[in-house]
Amino acid sequence: MTKANIITIIRFLMVPFVVVILLTEMQNKEFIAFAVFVTAAVTDALDGYVARKYDQVSDLGKFLDPLADKLLVAAALIALVYLQEVETWVAAIIILRELFISFFRLYFLVNNASFSASVPAKLKTTFQIVALAILIIYRKLPYAAALKRLGDLVLYVAVFLTVYSGAEYVIRLSRRPKA
Repeated sequence: MTKANIITIIRFLMVPFVVVILLTEMQNKEFIAFAVFVTAAVTDALDGYVARKYDQVSDLGKFLDPLADKLLVAAALIALVYLQEVETWVAAIIILRELFISFFRLYFLVNNASFSASVPAKLKTTFQIVALAILIIYRKLPYAAALKRLGDLVLYVAVFLTVYSGAEYVIRLSRRPKA
């Protein structure tokens, strides 16, 4: 097991903590959930850096890394839908796209083909993480109403990028030459 993959697995282990913390009645749960969520999100850059720096890029890492991101986003979305901070249709679009693309990734991994993230897909992930981080913590900060609107706006941009990058993958991959 590479160092990069261990970091990714740690990110997987952080996902349930985000959900449990958000859904409890503890005082200042938003600060704790925000800290865990942002830490998990930052490990995405860290595992990629470690994998490249120490030449530890692996097929397992190429599959697990984006899956960890998708689980973190999906878990936060589900918790925020439950808390009525995110609309159900928004979460459904994002989660369904992520499932669809994960199956694409698995198919290509099994068939020894490359499947790298596009620029719109990387932007999508960034917008999702930023929006969810804002929506997790906004109630505990000054100007909460403005932050809520900002979080919603960033999330709607993320939904657009989610649909766009998903369609881009389908079009790009449907044009691949058949082996």
